[in-house]
Amino acid sequence: MWKRLRLLETFLGGWLVVFLAVGPLGAEPMQGWSLWVLRPSRPGLLTACVMPRGLAWPPPAALTSTHAPLRLDEALTVRWQGGQLVQSGTGSASGPPQERAWHPLDSCFVLSVGGVVVAAGGVVPRVSARLLRSDTLVLQNDKPGRPLAFTLLPVFPADLEQPGPPEWRAVLTPLSKPLEAQPR
Repeated sequence: MWKRLRLLETFLGGWLVVFLAVGPLGAEPMQGWSLWVLRPSRPGLLTACVMPRGLAWPPPAALTSTHAPLRLDEALTVRWQGGQLVQSGTGSASGPPQERAWHPLDSCFVLSVGGVVVAAGGVVPRVSARLLRSDTLVLQNDKPGRPLAFTLLPVFPADLEQPGPPEWRAVLTPLSKPLEAQPR
């Protein structure tokens, strides 16, 4: 009987270790939202970054693929029409763009809340000639030693003064801080 209990204890302990090791890869941080970046299916094709809202994220297969999405865990701010999402950062401070594991201007993004896609699209620089009719994450600041700063827009170009989609307001407002005045 004791041998069976030890065997069961060893078996269950092994599975516990597996679940603890794999769990953080897909888990949402304590703040309730996460920002992920990934490569587009073809370089430069940001229109292929569009993903339906409401999908489970990250998909289990994506965590093991060669082009696995990368959750940004460094300090960053995402401004949107209803406020700003602020992440204090648990990862290393962002270095120069060429040293990052992702290229900030040829990437797709996924903003998830509670493991569900809220916004997904392309990442573009602040001054860009692209016209995107889908969710867009505009890179505002990527200077070394400073937190990353983004603006989330439903289309690009667009203005923060325009109202955001109702889905964003419903999900992101409880997680957001009020917009701070930005110097022009």
